[in-house]
Amino acid sequence: MKTILLVDDSTSIRNIVKGSLVREYLVLEADNGQAALDLVAKGTAVDLFLLDVNMPVMDGLTLLKHIKANPLFAKTPVLMLTTETKQERRQEAKTLGATGWILKPCDPETLLAALKNLL
Repeated sequence: MKTILLVDDSTSIRNIVKGSLVREYLVLEADNGQAALDLVAKGTAVDLFLLDVNMPVMDGLTLLKHIKANPLFAKTPVLMLTTETKQERRQEAKTLGATGWILKPCDPETLLAALKNLL
């Protein structure tokens, strides 16, 4: 079973997304970028990262920089799942190595299709 690390500061969003994915994926959770880094620093294997952009402690774009700088995760898909609509933020994420961008809220079928395509 593939492992997805879902990083979002909203507990309700994490619960909704996780509920949509748990039948097909092992879903790990973190509520900010630093917590996600701490998790992968322990040797946790991740097949795909699902990141919010706007979070406290460490935002998703900063986390994306760290993920792509780590040789273990440099080629791991990173899908941004966010309410952020600014084109410059989207371009920054793409430049940093994000694989895709989905606006919240999104229907579960759209998310599952994107994940299946990337994994």
